[in-house]
Amino acid sequence: MTAAQYPVIRCDGRPVDECGAETGHAMATTVTEVRQKRREEGWRQRPGGRDICPNCWKDGKR
Repeated sequence: MTAAQYPVIRCDGRPVDECGAETGHAMATTVTEVRQKRREEGWRQRPGGRDICPNCWKDGKR
């Protein structure tokens, strides 16, 4: 058995406990690549590096 590691980003929407959304991309090797791929799906990154999922962004949890 082998263990594969891949980067995942998790939503930092406020309050954090209400979200828990995360995303990844099977072909990405870095978190930067994951963010580039997920921008097309509505993920945002706030100043300071906070990642916000599309649902939290729409709900105004920025």
